[in-house]
Amino acid sequence: MKLLTRYNRINLFSTVVIFLLASAAFALLLRFLVINQVDEDLRIEQNEIVSYIQKYNRLPEVIKVRDQQTEYIQLKKTPENFDDYFQTSKSYNHHYDEEELLRQLNFNVNVGGKWYHAKVSKSLEGTDDLIQSVVIITVITILLILVATFVINRIVLFRLWQPFYSSLNAVSNFKLGKSTLNLPETKIDEFTLMNKTLQQAITKAEEDYIVLREFTENASHELQTPLAVIRSKLDLLIQDEHLTALQSNAVQDSYDAIQKLSRLNQSLLLLAKIENRQFNETSLVDLKKMTEEKMNQFRELWQGKNITVTTDLEEASITMHISLADILLNNLLSNATKHNKENGLIHIQLKQGMLGISNTGGPQALNEQLLFTRFYKAEAANENHGLGLSIVKQICEVSGCSTGYKFENNQMHLFVLQW
Repeated sequence: MKLLTRYNRINLFSTVVIFLLASAAFALLLRFLVINQVDEDLRIEQNEIVSYIQKYNRLPEVIKVRDQQTEYIQLKKTPENFDDYFQTSKSYNHHYDEEELLRQLNFNVNVGGKWYHAKVSKSLEGTDDLIQSVVIITVITILLILVATFVINRIVLFRLWQPFYSSLNAVSNFKLGKSTLNLPETKIDEFTLMNKTLQQAITKAEEDYIVLREFTENASHELQTPLAVIRSKLDLLIQDEHLTALQSNAVQDSYDAIQKLSRLNQSLLLLAKIENRQFNETSLVDLKKMTEEKMNQFRELWQGKNITVTTDLEEASITMHISLADILLNNLLSNATKHNKENGLIHIQLKQGMLGISNTGGPQALNEQLLFTRFYKAEAANENHGLGLSIVKQICEVSGCSTGYKFENNQMHLFVLQW
């Protein structure tokens, strides 16, 4: 959930709750005040009746008033309770032909030695109408506030947060060593501080990246000469007939280690060149033809491990550097061969926009998150340097391709390239 959406929900919910509670409290308070005012009017009417009886010793004449009713009921005996009390009741209104809500004051009076029960009542219909009007006005006010809040949040807050989303988008599209980070200008202090912090962090990361890249490239390049010297010296020692069997085995082990180190150095140097964009020239590469040529180069290796190869090749081409395309195919086929088993299978599928190479291998799926990282090895005892698939991924990134891995039918490891 976006921050703006979450804020809108909390803001709208709290606004509605506050207005509903305030409206309910206001309605109750208004009803209390109105009823209290009606009670005071009834008390005044009671005092007028009592004063009239004391002055004239008879009941006052009942005058019909629209919103007030007065009634006297003669009692057969002296009442036991002389306390006055209020009550709210419903009464049928013949004028409007409907029941109406009344507020009534009950009290007893003595007129010439006779006791009467007096009822003075006032209509509360006006009170209910007033409360309904308050509720309707409250509902309309809440709806207007919700609409206004929604519009403000959608327009004003969206514009206020626009620099944040622009900065976030710029950071998302930024690639270290491949693009420039352009953060938008903003007048909001918090976003300005955020952009300044991001710019400083990216600048420092770029400096460190350049230093590391130059070190890797220079180190790999400078190692080529001493490795070549060591390899040539070991070649001379291997040809020496005076070496004992133990010495010959030690020299051979050293020679194998130097060969492995040389391959590792070449791979690192290749990665450095790819990252430095030294393969910028592109052309339309015939992948079907190049795949068939690579298959001829690997045929002896496949025969040595008795690997069965099946193909489904269609005409397909891709725009990229021809040397990178050669390295890409070589590493994928080499990976499918090295990690295969005796009497295994390799299937190559090619069509426009997709190249898939699957092979038998280990019984478990590989770690997809680490598979294309540098120096990753599925088995600790593996003698490979773990850079082949990393080079494949790097070539795909600079050539506009995507690479993926799937484990199919619990036996086939599938590597897919799409462009």
